Amino acid sequence: MPLLQQFDPPAFLPDFKSIPGQFAAWHRAVLGWFDESIKTTSKKVGGQPIQFFNPATFDPGGVLVDQEITWNAFPKQLLREFGRDKALELADRLWHIEQYFQYPSNSPDGPPPGSGLLYRPQEEYCEWHVLRDSGSGKIQRVTFTSEPPEYWQALTGQVPGSNVKFPSNMELLLKLYRKLVHPKVQMADLIATADVNDPQGNPLTRKGQYNIYNQWNTTHGIAHLNSPPNSLQAEIQLGADASIRYTNPRGKLLVEPEALIAYGSYGGPNRNSDPTIGASVNALSRLGAYVTLRNPVGLYMDHIDLSGWEAPDGREVSDCVRVLRGAPGMIERMVVQAPPNRNFSVGDITINGAPIHYGGQIAECITVKLVGTASIQPTPIAGPASGPLSLGILDPFYPAVVGGASLKKGISPGNVEAFLDEGTSEGASPAAAPRAVKKKLTVPMARGIRKMRGRNHFIP
Repeated sequence: MPLLQQFDPPAFLPDFKSIPGQFAAWHRAVLGWFDESIKTTSKKVGGQPIQFFNPATFDPGGVLVDQEITWNAFPKQLLREFGRDKALELADRLWHIEQYFQYPSNSPDGPPPGSGLLYRPQEEYCEWHVLRDSGSGKIQRVTFTSEPPEYWQALTGQVPGSNVKFPSNMELLLKLYRKLVHPKVQMADLIATADVNDPQGNPLTRKGQYNIYNQWNTTHGIAHLNSPPNSLQAEIQLGADASIRYTNPRGKLLVEPEALIAYGSYGGPNRNSDPTIGASVNALSRLGAYVTLRNPVGLYMDHIDLSGWEAPDGREVSDCVRVLRGAPGMIERMVVQAPPNRNFSVGDITINGAPIHYGGQIAECITVKLVGTASIQPTPIAGPASGPLSLGILDPFYPAVVGGASLKKGISPGNVEAFLDEGTSEGASPAAAPRAVKKKLTVPMARGIRKMRGRNHFIP
């Protein structure tokens, strides 16, 4: 009997209730993403079983432990490349989609756009849109979301990356846009007018289909995530990839967040999110546990820290923050805006004495998370290990940003290998790793123990 009977939508959002069969279709899609991720990752180790599992098809037994994995919402990569002052400015701007695929030319001021598609460079699974006063430029409202694009695409009948056919309800899609973004949204605004592919030929949007880069999710507002790496499918694949024990070229068992990503060839090493997620999942695997993601699978804003915030009228600012979708600890949509009776704008609020000039200043106060689940076994298991699948490289004269290189191509001139000296002792065997880290990891994880077997879904 599987551990889980049905995958629920993120934060148990209720929109699917009005569409017969939509919950079942969502379950099949998420189940497929788990199976495909497990299959893809298993190939890395010669087809051997891995410790990441699909809870809708397998119950590994053992004691179930929840592990909250948290990180900061402001994009770390921008901080590394540009420093905080410039990063705050750039994070609030829309970038041409071509720029995402032209790293390290990571700037919105790149070549003339070819597709015309815009995206937000907020790659920590939390994105925001800033509304400013047209005259003064002062911030009036900042809207944050962690809703995955797949949820909204499901309303249209088809989710890229899934062969599941969803019962569509385009009218509901339009209704949500008008409710959450702007009452003037029209159906034609949401539909792609041409096919657009990424440089590898993968479709970004198809003519006549829902366009996640539409104006109401870019220039005119925000409905859900649209930065290329911010998706549920990416989250699940990252969890599977991180469950493997990796060694560096010297045979050292890797434990460091950035080294794991660089040698394991998954995620982005310059982000807050991916290295944190990868290292946490990998630590559970090294403990000798089976690992998965807790239902409902999603990315969430956990909370916003208002310490250091001051309003011009001297009163508290908690009424300036409203959660519009999701629940405490699973926030999917949040707005920062002063109530009308307060007679000031967001730009008049200060954080640690500095007026809010950018949405990123608020993002710095937001914690994002996902929740992993480990099945702790009576006898720790030791899944297959893998040598390096790629290399992390950096310029020794500009070591702030980590790049990547394939094993086949090697290190380009002027760069050096970034993490060659990291890892545990030489020749550490994967089988010995669980005992080496068990004492360190058991205490914090024990706080999240949940007995969930036999339930329809995990306890939120």
